[in-house]
Amino acid sequence: MGARIMATPLPDELLDLARSQRDQVPELSSQLIRLLSEKTECYRRVARDYPEELRKVCEVHLNGAFSSFIEHREVELGNALKTGRAQARIGITLPDALRAYRLAGTFIYEVLVERGGRPNSVTPEQMLQASTMVWRIIDAYSEALTTAYREVEAERGRLDDKARSALMDGILEGRIAQRPDLEDAAGVLGLPSSGKLVVIVADDSSVVDAIGSRAVWRRRVHSAGVDMNVGIMAVGTGLDALREVLAKTHGVVGVSTPFTDLTEVPTALHRARIARRSLPHGANGVVVFGDLPVAAMVAGAPALAAELAHELLAGVLALPPAEREILLSTLEAWYEQDGSAKNAGKNLYVHPNTVRYRIRRIEDLTGRDLNRPVCVAELYLALQAVRLGL
Repeated sequence: MGARIMATPLPDELLDLARSQRDQVPELSSQLIRLLSEKTECYRRVARDYPEELRKVCEVHLNGAFSSFIEHREVELGNALKTGRAQARIGITLPDALRAYRLAGTFIYEVLVERGGRPNSVTPEQMLQASTMVWRIIDAYSEALTTAYREVEAERGRLDDKARSALMDGILEGRIAQRPDLEDAAGVLGLPSSGKLVVIVADDSSVVDAIGSRAVWRRRVHSAGVDMNVGIMAVGTGLDALREVLAKTHGVVGVSTPFTDLTEVPTALHRARIARRSLPHGANGVVVFGDLPVAAMVAGAPALAAELAHELLAGVLALPPAEREILLSTLEAWYEQDGSAKNAGKNLYVHPNTVRYRIRRIEDLTGRDLNRPVCVAELYLALQAVRLGL
């Protein structure tokens, strides 16, 4: 990175103008965020997912630029380096980041022109001096940003695939849990050090293609012998945008609830796996842990759930396959329609009395009375276990 620059001393008129703008940094930051969101798709996503972080970055950079003007001091580039590293790690490309700085430079210049162009204010020569200084600062910030991106790429390139996989496994399994080691490993892998994160578990590679470099991925073999793509990624303020992306992929995808500390990764991985197992056997889709609480409870203790379900539904499961499926589908429809035989019959294209007959048969085979809430709960849990393929 080149030498830092010193802000040129300004005449009193420009100093007064810079001071007045520094006092308005919060308002100017909001305006700059709106501009970035309007002009770039990338920062529209950042403003949605990381609104507080983006606001702080804009305020720090604007305040630093105006302070360099006012105090005639060296332009501080540490924040630009920090911002660059953070943006590189959440998948913002360098061209997008540099464009944001150019837009910010234009914004600051236009603000100064608007204020400085008023009657009895600064002269055109003084405005030219201010413009030159603005762009010198933006150039310095841009150079620092580029350096930060190169540092992140260098970190990622220092390890071969085997070593990177070992680091990722250490974080996923909780073997790398001490703060300094954890932060170092996260930095090398390109994991963000702050903000909300999730763990994603998917069996289909289309998820990896859809998310891309916004997540750090590891192909792992589950204890059951199933190949899984496991990713850790930042989600900002919520999961809606991630759901939209994942909904266009294939297979079954499980997502943990958001967390903020990398020490929580092993727990999040466990929850993402449970979420993935919460869909009925053979179904595809996206499940975030907590979307299907009963199914998650069953999937969280599969061996016990399977044992209890097969004991409770033994009489039904012992029937020939076609007859067994008729009764299970009827019971499923009955639950989906809140116990209404009439509505369940419409969904199944049978008479309500047929539904009632089948429900009575299930009661006889299981010894459970579906007029009793406790029996309703027991059979529902058992049905979930069977539908999950346990």
